[in-house]
Amino acid sequence: MAVKINSMSVPHIQLMSRSICCLCDDAKAVVAALADAGLCTWETVDVDRDKALMVRFGMDVPVLVNANRVLFKHCVTATELKSVLAELSPQGAMEV
Repeated sequence: MAVKINSMSVPHIQLMSRSICCLCDDAKAVVAALADAGLCTWETVDVDRDKALMVRFGMDVPVLVNANRVLFKHCVTATELKSVLAELSPQGAMEV
């Protein structure tokens, strides 16, 4: 899924997370920095608040998801995520 920001489509990232999770905090910092640079939008989803998500992800957090597709599990660097975001942001991406 892509959202339109300032006439530009950017991917929307969901960060599947838990409230007490140092790897989640690390992933959050990476995603937030790239979002601040205008490369994506994002939201944090607490898997402990949804039984289906608890079953789906278990202890496998953090997980970065775009349009129901898992992009990364456990750790991500800014360089890795930036590369994937570039792939997800082709000219003419579907806008929502």
